[in-house]
Amino acid sequence: MSLSLQNRSIGEITVVTCSGRIVEGPESQALQQHLSDLLPLHPYIVLDLDHVDFVDSSGLGLLVRFLGRTHTAHGGLKLCAVPANVAEILRITRLRTIFDVHDSAEEAVAAFYQRTTSGGTSDRLSTDILCVEHSADVLAFVRELLKQAGYGVMTANNLPDALTLLKATQPKVLVIGADLRSARDTSAAATFNDLADTRPVVELRPDFSSRDAGEAGQRFLDQVRAAAGDNKRSVTAAQ
Repeated sequence: MSLSLQNRSIGEITVVTCSGRIVEGPESQALQQHLSDLLPLHPYIVLDLDHVDFVDSSGLGLLVRFLGRTHTAHGGLKLCAVPANVAEILRITRLRTIFDVHDSAEEAVAAFYQRTTSGGTSDRLSTDILCVEHSADVLAFVRELLKQAGYGVMTANNLPDALTLLKATQPKVLVIGADLRSARDTSAAATFNDLADTRPVVELRPDFSSRDAGEAGQRFLDQVRAAAGDNKRSVTAAQ
């Protein structure tokens, strides 16, 4: 069975779902190229191995090599949903101790925000602000505004992923699109917004994307600073 690879982004982390065999030849070459393409901009990687049937020595060596490469890129590599046969290979080879292994992708994502590596080097991500917005362009704009202002930023474009990040971290402020802030139609939406009610929120108005970027951006940063300084303050951006 050939190896198929699918990406999913949760915050600053890329979850790569692997299906098939990680073995010497085209399969290992495909995974190597896939991870190499991710590394420059996305060095925080979770490999979901739930649907991996077999890993040979070459494939395992590839995982070890990329564990080092992600650390060199100031990121990290974690494994999740490791099948029993692959877990046994890790045990027999005594390589289980070098990998950070988790039961689910959500747990692996959370670990990036909560832990340091066994060697004492930190792969922990900053968690000042969680931004949740459907529009990729608006999300990119506010993320860069906040980074330039010195904040550590997490991002999500949907409420289930945002809920994973919110539960895993303690952000100082939530930045959220107005439509998502009012959503209660699913369990994830209701749970997220119930939790949001207990912490500082900056809500992005529906017309935020069409307003003057300089004026809206400055107003937004002012409101983020105000929210971060008052744990019970909820404001609407670019009023």
